[in-house]
Amino acid sequence: MKVFISVDMEGISGLVRWPDVSSHGIDFKRNRRLMTLDANAAVAGAFAGGATEVVVEENHGVEDVCVLLIDEVDARCRVIRGAGRGGSTTMAGLKSDCAVVLLIGHHARAGSRPGIMAHTISWEGFRLVSLHGQPIGEPDFFAIRAGELGVPVGMVSGDQVVAEQVRELSPLAECVIVKHALSNQAADCLAPARARELIAAGAERAVRAARNGTFKPYRAVATPYVFDVALKSPMNDAMRSNLNALKDFEIVSEGLVRVTAPDMDLGFRRVAYLGYANRPGVLKY
Repeated sequence: MKVFISVDMEGISGLVRWPDVSSHGIDFKRNRRLMTLDANAAVAGAFAGGATEVVVEENHGVEDVCVLLIDEVDARCRVIRGAGRGGSTTMAGLKSDCAVVLLIGHHARAGSRPGIMAHTISWEGFRLVSLHGQPIGEPDFFAIRAGELGVPVGMVSGDQVVAEQVRELSPLAECVIVKHALSNQAADCLAPARARELIAAGAERAVRAARNGTFKPYRAVATPYVFDVALKSPMNDAMRSNLNALKDFEIVSEGLVRVTAPDMDLGFRRVAYLGYANRPGVLKY
């Protein structure tokens, strides 16, 4: 039984502010270890629940998506990391042979209050991302892509806001709340050691439930996908030129871009592209 674990950083136990997840933060070295330990707890729980193979994929977009302390990762799993993976960027290891998706250290969608460091794909670039007129977050991208492959989401760890949003996608999913958000950068946190115990137990329950067919793949969104991406700042000349050269992008206004895609593999890549499309001559995503 193959289990796919996506590990992000904003929802890791004990972390509450942007310097905590930035390579320039004073505690980043320590926080990388906290991220690694939360991931290891999920790996241990997955194997205890009956997994025979676990793939961990890094999702946190700093340092070329290489944040886990690779020499401290549970030796029983494989890790996908680094930039340029192909496919939907941070879902390269998500395949139809996976039995369940576990989202570890994830965060709420852009615009969520009081979600800890809530954003969708690009905190610096995107004010809001909507799909068919409804705001979405990264767990939505994962759930929809997994659903296309026939794979359900069985767990999330993070704050109470992301837990509520994942429950909308997978009502029976295990939700391990490691911190209660008080604002976008403040929380009432469990001690990380206690949080890891809960993550391991939640992952074990989720994998056991997946073995029993408890979860259903999320297939509630019609294709083709139509995204509206509200930018935090008006687009520059380079972005305008790039988007005018690409047929699947429509400039609705200086601060709003509409993106279409036939599947979530391309959908994620096209939305993510808008985070760096302000560079002259960058047309690949």
